[in-house]
Amino acid sequence: MINDLLSDMRKWGVCLIAYCAACTSGVACTLPGTPASLLGILFEHVPTDIDAPVALEATIYDETDVSYSGGHTITLMKARVDRVIKGSVDAEYISIFVHPNSCGHVGVGRGIVIGTLRDDPQRGIMLEAIQKADMRDWSKEFFARHVAIVGAAKCETSELGVRECRLSGSGPESTQP
Repeated sequence: MINDLLSDMRKWGVCLIAYCAACTSGVACTLPGTPASLLGILFEHVPTDIDAPVALEATIYDETDVSYSGGHTITLMKARVDRVIKGSVDAEYISIFVHPNSCGHVGVGRGIVIGTLRDDPQRGIMLEAIQKADMRDWSKEFFARHVAIVGAAKCETSELGVRECRLSGSGPESTQP
């Protein structure tokens, strides 16, 4: 009887440890205020500690998750190029993409985006953004402006179950007569 009780307690103990270990990594990104939950692609200032071939100030007005080659998913964003800081981007609008992770904050907004230009056979030239912008480094004014932009975006779930966000008045359709 006592041996069964000790055996059961060991089994439950192992299960509890496995459960805690499995949940800890998932919770690390979702708990507000943890460093991993505050990373994104929008920088307030050009970072001096990250070397990237392209840096631009952009307004991201469209965001959606799309299937990519090999069954991978990317978050694809469309942006208006407000200013080229580094590199050669000769377009008024550009596509930006990231490989989504559970911690990254990506989507509509305005700020400095850094990364590498990639030539995609289906979508053309796209900027692969670096997800190392720490939102804790943002000033109160930059944060307030970002919150206002995100609040103005219209987000919905498509018929395929994909979240899509649009910011009206920033894309190429807003400049047409």
